[in-house]
Amino acid sequence: MRLAAEGAPTREIADRLALSVGTVRNHLSAIARKVAARNRIDAIRIARGSGWL
Repeated sequence: MRLAAEGAPTREIADRLALSVGTVRNHLSAIARKVAARNRIDAIRIARGSGWL
């Protein structure tokens, strides 16, 4: 989530964390679901507002 909040595209996040692009998408989607966000940007806003980032 931190890398996504910094504006890193999915491919870059995957490369930096040695994960597949699909795994990164799945994790970001799971995070968004858990915080009841509509999308990645909304999830980032919620995480920042909650002090998680």
